[in-house]
Amino acid sequence: MAYFDRKTIFPFLIFLFICRLTVFAQIEDPNNFSVISEPLSTLHTAQGWSLQDNGKWAYEMNIIPNSNSRTVRNPTPKERLGMDNFIRLELRKVLIEDKQYNVLIKIYRDGEYEFPLLEDGWRNFNSAKFWVFPANNLIKVFPEDIEFEEAFATNLDVYCYGEIKDYNPYTLNDKIVNRINRTIDATYVNAANLVIAVWPLRDNDTEVIRFKIIETYNKKTLTGYYLEPSNIKKLFSNSYYQVFYYEFKNFIRDATIYNIPVESTPSEYMSYYRWGVLKYQSGNYDGAVQDFDKAVEINPETKDFMLYSYRGNAKTKLRDFNGAIEDFDRALDIEPTEVVDYSNWVRNYYNRGVAKFYVNDINGACRDWHNAYELGFGLALEYLNKYCQ
Repeated sequence: MAYFDRKTIFPFLIFLFICRLTVFAQIEDPNNFSVISEPLSTLHTAQGWSLQDNGKWAYEMNIIPNSNSRTVRNPTPKERLGMDNFIRLELRKVLIEDKQYNVLIKIYRDGEYEFPLLEDGWRNFNSAKFWVFPANNLIKVFPEDIEFEEAFATNLDVYCYGEIKDYNPYTLNDKIVNRINRTIDATYVNAANLVIAVWPLRDNDTEVIRFKIIETYNKKTLTGYYLEPSNIKKLFSNSYYQVFYYEFKNFIRDATIYNIPVESTPSEYMSYYRWGVLKYQSGNYDGAVQDFDKAVEINPETKDFMLYSYRGNAKTKLRDFNGAIEDFDRALDIEPTEVVDYSNWVRNYYNRGVAKFYVNDINGACRDWHNAYELGFGLALEYLNKYCQ
């Protein structure tokens, strides 16, 4: 068997989201703060529309043009950035003091003059803004009972905010963590807030969403103005972003599915189980393993293979490959009783194969990937072709 550089293979740790995992409760000794998750959803493109000085509307991709964009022949570098722009919008997740929060991140084109008064020496760069807010508010941005032609606005009730000029993508999470920690210990007092206005529209077979991300302050009078029903459509009178309905829906819903509703009195076993899932989602793999351990200690005869699947994935993330193999073994010993769980159960073969690869058991890895493929997990074929010929 040929030797393969394990740096060339990355575990495809599929997040095994469990629809039946719907409750959790506070338990003793929780972590005050978890790490920032990877992006849960991303929006890359939108039409930016603005009403021009001549009374006509103009748009650009990912930019809300200035109101004089069609009459200024030679716009300055700063004017080319428009009234607003973005490169991408991201939604992430974090746990803070036992509560679920989302993080909206806006990466946008930016720049500055070396000599501002002279408007000389322009330098382009990308910057970032982020808003941390309670996760239950994200559901309100795109509710289940959304109605076309009815505009509405949501107060995100921002916990903390930050702006990073000329940002470094490799240190972005560190900046967010720093701001959260400073908010927790009260060395930073948040004054920012965010309102998202949404207007679903349907024209024949075309369904779109107009939306605005409105930066404001956490003053009730200011926020209240944007939430007043008689004012909401006025928010779109001069500018807005527009995307297809399904794009905005996916952007919001793909992040909300990771938020687990709270129930007041689950069992102790389920409490640890739920907290393990939440910490896993947020990238706190050490904390997740600890909570899964406690759940197993309370109910060692559990027949829920997903607990071991989660713990195995968390251990793989921590590079405890032998421990991960043991957990995937236990998960595979518990065959699912519901058809809907079968595909998640099969993935344990794939993930166990990844762990075996990292302990140099190439033959065992190939057997597991072969089993995964034979049982319907098509993505295993890539590793079979690459490493098992």
